[in-house]
Amino acid sequence: MPRIIEPIFNQELGKVLSILLPQREVEAENTDVLDRQSAKRPDIMVYHSGGLPVVLETEFLPAGKVEVEACERIGAKLVRTGKEIEQAIALRIPESLREEQGNLKDAICASKFDLCIHYDIDGQKRWPKDGWSEVGVNELALVLELASLSENRVLEGMDILMKAVNQTADNLRDACKKEPDTLKAIAEKLHQKDGVQTSRMAMAIIVNALTFHRAVARNHGIDNLEKIRSKSNDRLLSQKHICDVWRRICSEVNYIPIFRLAADLLEEINDGTGKKILEQLDKGAEELAQLGTTSQHDLGGSMLQGLVVDRQYLATYYTMPSSARLLAELAVARLNLDWSRDEEVSGLRIADFACGTGALLNAAYGAAMSRYRRTGKDDEKLHPRMMEKSLVGTDIMPVATHLTVSVLASTHPTIPFKTTSISALPFGQPVKGGKIEIGALNLIVEEKIEDLFKVPEQRMQGSTEGSAEQMKLPHNSFDLVIMNPPFTRSSGSEEDRQTAALPAFTAFQTPKSVQEKMAQRLKEILATRKERASHGNVGLASNFIDLAHAKVKDGGVIALVLPAAFASGKAWGKARELIAKNYRDVCVVSIMATGTNARAFSADTGMGEVLVVATRGGGGRNHATYINLERRPRTVLEAVTIAWGVDKISPNQSGKIWLGGEQQRVGNYLHGDFDGSRAGVREESVADAAAGLYKGVLTLPQQNAGIDIGLTKLGRLGARGPHARDINGVKNQAGIFRGPFEIEKISSAQAMSYPVLWNHDAKREKMLVVEPDKQGEIRPDCKEEAIKLWDRTASRLHINRDFGLASLSLGACLTKRRSLGGRAWPSFVCKHASWDFPLVLWANTTLGLISFWWIGTRQHHGRSMLTVSRHPELAVLDASKLSPGQLKLAERIFRDFEKEKLLPANEAYGDKVRKKLDKAVLIDLLGLPEKILDPLNLLRLQWCYEPSVHGGKQTRPEGKKGHPIDASHSL
Repeated sequence: MPRIIEPIFNQELGKVLSILLPQREVEAENTDVLDRQSAKRPDIMVYHSGGLPVVLETEFLPAGKVEVEACERIGAKLVRTGKEIEQAIALRIPESLREEQGNLKDAICASKFDLCIHYDIDGQKRWPKDGWSEVGVNELALVLELASLSENRVLEGMDILMKAVNQTADNLRDACKKEPDTLKAIAEKLHQKDGVQTSRMAMAIIVNALTFHRAVARNHGIDNLEKIRSKSNDRLLSQKHICDVWRRICSEVNYIPIFRLAADLLEEINDGTGKKILEQLDKGAEELAQLGTTSQHDLGGSMLQGLVVDRQYLATYYTMPSSARLLAELAVARLNLDWSRDEEVSGLRIADFACGTGALLNAAYGAAMSRYRRTGKDDEKLHPRMMEKSLVGTDIMPVATHLTVSVLASTHPTIPFKTTSISALPFGQPVKGGKIEIGALNLIVEEKIEDLFKVPEQRMQGSTEGSAEQMKLPHNSFDLVIMNPPFTRSSGSEEDRQTAALPAFTAFQTPKSVQEKMAQRLKEILATRKERASHGNVGLASNFIDLAHAKVKDGGVIALVLPAAFASGKAWGKARELIAKNYRDVCVVSIMATGTNARAFSADTGMGEVLVVATRGGGGRNHATYINLERRPRTVLEAVTIAWGVDKISPNQSGKIWLGGEQQRVGNYLHGDFDGSRAGVREESVADAAAGLYKGVLTLPQQNAGIDIGLTKLGRLGARGPHARDINGVKNQAGIFRGPFEIEKISSAQAMSYPVLWNHDAKREKMLVVEPDKQGEIRPDCKEEAIKLWDRTASRLHINRDFGLASLSLGACLTKRRSLGGRAWPSFVCKHASWDFPLVLWANTTLGLISFWWIGTRQHHGRSMLTVSRHPELAVLDASKLSPGQLKLAERIFRDFEKEKLLPANEAYGDKVRKKLDKAVLIDLLGLPEKILDPLNLLRLQWCYEPSVHGGKQTRPEGKKGHPIDASHSL
C-alpha cells in the first residue's frame, strides 16, 4: 500500500488547523511564499493580521532535518506582506501516521507530536531549551496562536508608551503653569487630586484612545487619523476634529469607555497645547502599530505601573502577562462545562474585583475562548455577550477600569457591544445613609454596584444603547473569581501611624478622619461574617478572599495572587482554614528562584508571592498540592505549557514537572498538609524530614523508617516573651504607654538594671552566648508595670524572631544574665532553668534550624520569620523527658561549645562546628546510632541547597565562594 507523504500530511494538518484557528489564515504547501526563496516552500504558514507570521516545518520521525529547515526560515521575508519570520516551529510526526490508510484527519486529531520552537529575538533561541514538548493538535493550535504574539515587542511598545506619556504630561504641566484651572478640571474628570500622576494618567487615556482608534479605523465608517489631519490647514491633529470623531464614535458606533473620557480630557486643554500633545502621543501610537503590538497583551497595564505614585498605599502591582495566563489556565481548566455549547460558554461569569488594568480578566478570557475555539467555533460571535455580562471587573482607579475595557475590547476591536460589567467604584466618599465607601469590599455584604460614575452616560457602556441599570452581583453566582488584590494592611505599624492613620485607606490623599470611618465600615462588614479569612495584620488581601468566597458559587473556582506569607504565616491561618473547610483540590504555586523580584508573579513587589487555586465545595480536608517552579514563566507560551504539565501530575504523589521529555525541569509538585510549609521547597526529602520533626519523628533521606526522638512544642516547656511593643510601645489614643520602657544605648555593661537583647548583629552572633546590646529605662509612672514585666519575661534563653538564614548563625542564644528580649530576640522563660541548655543546643543543630525554617514565613529569600506568637509552635527537644544525667550532660556540651563560632545557617553543609554539635546532641545526648550521620549529612546538604535557605548567596553549596562540600560525616 502507498505510504502517506509529507505534502499530503501537511495539507490535511492544515485543514485541521484552519478549523481550530478561526481567526488565523492557514496555508499548506504553497509556493512563492518567501521573498527570493521560491524554491524553499514552507510546509505550513499561519498568518495573523495583528501579529507575527509563523512557519511550521514538519517531518516524519526520526526527523533529522526538521530543525535545520525551521531555522532556515527565520529572517526570511514574506512575499505578501514583507514581514520577516521571527518564529518557526519544528514538528516531528509519529511514524504510525505514514502508514495511515483510514481517515487521516481523525488519526491526526488522535495523535501526539513532538514540538520545539526556534525564534530570532535577542539572538536565535530554542524552546524548550532541550528536548521536545509533546502536544496534540489542540495544544499545537494554541502554540501557533501564542507564537504569533511577540512579547519582546510588547516590552518595546511599553517603553514607547511610557516615554510618550511622561513627556506629554510634563509638557502639559509646563503649558498650564498659568492655567491651573485646566489641571484642576482634568483631575476632577479622573476623580483624583491634581499632580504629576494624574496628568500622566490623563495622557495614558488619550494615547490609549489614539491606539484603539488606529485599530478600528475604516470600520463602521470611522475616519483614520490621516483623514482627520487633512481637515486641518496645518495638517496637524486638531483636538476639535479628534473630539468630534470620538464623540460620534460614542453616539453612533460604540466604545464609550475608550473614547468618551479621552474626549472629555482633551477638551479641557487649549488648542495649541492639544495639537502638540496629540501629535506627540500619536507618534507613539504609530510606532506601536508598526511594531504590531496594538492588540497584544496588556500594554496599558504595564504602562500604568510606571504612572502610579500612590503604589505604597494602593499596592497596585501589575500581574505579569505570563503569570496572569498561568493562573488563568490553572483556574479555567477546572470549570465544568461543555466548551462546544454556546449557551454554556456565554453564560460564564468571571470576576476580578480588583481588576487594575484587566491583566487577569484578559488572561481568563483568553484561556476560556481558546478552549471554545478548539471545538471549531469562532469566538467573535460571543464577544458582545462576554463583554456585556460575562466579564466583571471593579477597581477604585477610573483610569484602570478604562484600560481594562480597552484591553478586553481589543480582543475583537471591530466587534461592537452595548454595556459592560466593568465599574469604577467610589473610595472614601460618603453616600446615602451616611455610609463610607471602601471600594469593592462593600460587596462582601452588598449585591449590587454603586458606580463612581453616577451619571448613566458616563458608565462603562459600549454604546448609547447600553443599559444604565445598576450592576447586580449576587452572592454565590460566579464561576470564577480571579484576583491580584492589594497587599496593604488595614492596620498600620508604629511607624505608619506617624504619617498615615491606616495605610489601606490612605490612597488618593484620603483625609485621616475619613480613613478611620472607612476602617470602621470594614469592621462592621466583617462582623457580619460567621467565618472569615480577614486579619488586620496581613492586610486587604485577606479581605478580598472573603469577597471571593462571598461571590463564587458551589463548583466555582477562586484563583488568587497572594503574598508568600499566605502559605505559612500565622496571621493567614484563618484564610487557610476558610479555604480548607470550604474548598477542594487546593493548589499553591510558588517560585523557588532567588532575588528581590524573582519569587514574585507581579512586577516590582520586592517580595515572594504564591498563586492559589481552589474549587468550592467538598472541603474539609487539610490538604494541598504544592507546585514549586524553578522560576517565573518567561512567556505566555511557557506559562500555558507549565499549566499542561500541572494537569498531568499524579494525585497524592510527588514528582518533577518537565518540559521536553525529561530534559528541562521547570519545577516539582508535592502533596501535604495545607500549612503552606511545602511551598517553594525543592527537595521532597527535605520536606519529609521537616514535616517529620513536627510529628516527633526523625525522617532522613535513604532511610525506610523514622526514629522517634522525643520532640515537643516549645510552648509546652514554658512561656514566650512579650512583643517588642509591649516593652517600648508608644502611647495610645488615651495617652497611656503600651510598653513601660524606653530602649537606650548601654551606659554601663556591668551596672545595667534592665539589660535588653534587642537587635541583630551578625558579626557578634556567632557563638551560643550573646551579650545584651541595649538597656531599658523605666518611663515615668511605669515602674510597677516595668518590674512586673521584668519578673515575668526576663530570661537567659532568647529565640530568633527574624532569622536571616543566609547571614545569621543562631536559632536561639543565651545571655550571661537574665535579660529582656527585643525585636530580634524575644525571650523565652522555661519552667525549669536547667532546660535552657538542651533547648539552646537543639535550636542550633541542623534539625533545629530546619524546624525553624519549616514553620517560618519565607516571603523574602534567605530569611525565615516567626512572630513571637508563633514561637511556642517550634518543634524542640522535649527537655521535660530528659533524665537528670542527660540535663547535666547537656550543660557540659553547652560549656564545650559556648565559645565555638558557627557559620551562618545556610553554610551548615560546610560548618565543622555545626556537624560536631549535631553529633554531640543526637549521638551523645540522645543516644541515637551513628549510622544516622551519613543520611543526616545528606539532609544538611540538601537543606542548604534550598533557595529559600541560601537566598542566592555565593556561600551556597557549589557557589563561587562556597566551602568545599564534605560528603562524609567525618569531623
